[in-house]
Amino acid sequence: MKRKTTKRLCVAVSLMLVASLCVGCGGGNAEKVTLNPADYETDETFITFADGTPNAADVDAIAMYRDLGLNTFLLTEDFVPMVEDGTLSSSYGEMIKNIESQGLEVWIRNMYNDEDYFQNDKQKAGSNYGTPYEIGERNITDEFSQYDGVTGFYMADEPFMTTLPDIESTPDVDESLYAAMDKLGKLVEWKNTYYPDKYWHMNHVPSSSWDHYYSYTYQEFLQYYMDNIIAKLEGGGRSICLDRYPLTEGGGVIHDSFLSDILTGAIVTRDYNAGVSEEERADYGICLQTFQDTNLGLRDITSTADITFQMYAGMACGAELFEYFVYRSYEGIGLFGITDEAGEKRIYDYVKEANDKALPFSKVICAFDWKGLTATKGESSGKDDTFASVSDLLATETGVLKSMTSRYDAIAGCFTQGEQDGYMVVNFTAPDLNQTNVVTLDFDGCSQAIVYTSEGVETVNLVDGQLRLTLAAGEGAFIIPA
Repeated sequence: MKRKTTKRLCVAVSLMLVASLCVGCGGGNAEKVTLNPADYETDETFITFADGTPNAADVDAIAMYRDLGLNTFLLTEDFVPMVEDGTLSSSYGEMIKNIESQGLEVWIRNMYNDEDYFQNDKQKAGSNYGTPYEIGERNITDEFSQYDGVTGFYMADEPFMTTLPDIESTPDVDESLYAAMDKLGKLVEWKNTYYPDKYWHMNHVPSSSWDHYYSYTYQEFLQYYMDNIIAKLEGGGRSICLDRYPLTEGGGVIHDSFLSDILTGAIVTRDYNAGVSEEERADYGICLQTFQDTNLGLRDITSTADITFQMYAGMACGAELFEYFVYRSYEGIGLFGITDEAGEKRIYDYVKEANDKALPFSKVICAFDWKGLTATKGESSGKDDTFASVSDLLATETGVLKSMTSRYDAIAGCFTQGEQDGYMVVNFTAPDLNQTNVVTLDFDGCSQAIVYTSEGVETVNLVDGQLRLTLAAGEGAFIIPA
């Protein structure tokens, strides 16, 4: 379930591109061509939401959240209990209405990754990642159906693959403190029974959290989720999403497993979708680093490019869902989000500008099917090979794209819409280095191209099938050659 706009988004083809992205056509000037952007576009939009949402009783705070460019609100129990006397509380219902009034969709958040979160026949005490909680008796069934704004459920965050084994090296680990996918089947049954048409979302750890998939590979971990959770859903939208934050303290680098992780997730999603009906397809999503964590060594956001880089890289891997972490700050644990603890803007303006630039790409990303990713090491990138770790994951078939060369490292997501190829090209350099990249694409048998950028869209003629892009730090472009 991706959001529908009220009318097709179409940008005038006569738009002039600003200096941050220049299009050259083998040295020739673009002439009038016949390609029409509207023929390739959709009115579907990305799914966008943030963790750590504000108090839903504060309508002004919800409006500020919405104005950031987000279309979905995760309703938690941070400010109001969900259950009263075993059923849905009236105060929680009022929160839903407040969110609906601001034009946002509501996803109900399972606060504890607990399979008994909605239905529990006795008092229960547990712990989620070491934080204790209690769940009283409750029987939540179809109560959310009375609210049109409730369109989905965030069922768990970072669950383990299977129940933790006894590990001799960590004898103090209590497996009951951690949720595992093999224990969450009750949630699938509950949703299939009462909300088959609603969205299902869970988020997963990066490959560095090896304890979550002990003795398996990262790809096997993600595949386990597809086979044992996603494939058992009987209807509604569904997602596979992961968090791999790329911007580390010290700056000037991209985390070395950022691309391999998001590309692995993309491949698992693509292969799953190839074997199911349109209604059963899963959306691929990534978490965006819109925070600083002083404990994990993740640096703060210092520019719009820090965020657009992540968004465009995700799009190049077919992402159509973006989970922004985190909205509110939790200064006591060294976590600084989009707003501060008082709800005032912190890096809010960077995120808003990034969304204004990147989210309009949904009209082409959502209209095409992702097939794979290709990459090129830049001529001026030095000795290190950024793409060595993903060489086995890169596409061997790239459609009409014969070759790609660049000044610095670049990636290109390969897409199709029927017989038509499309490409999401991204300047894959650390955004804080502020390196402008020049990328040359050589297309087989093509004489025209539609070029989408953060500034709009332009249709150009090619000379000898070549297109030359100048991409500033954190920038990308979607190309439709013909």
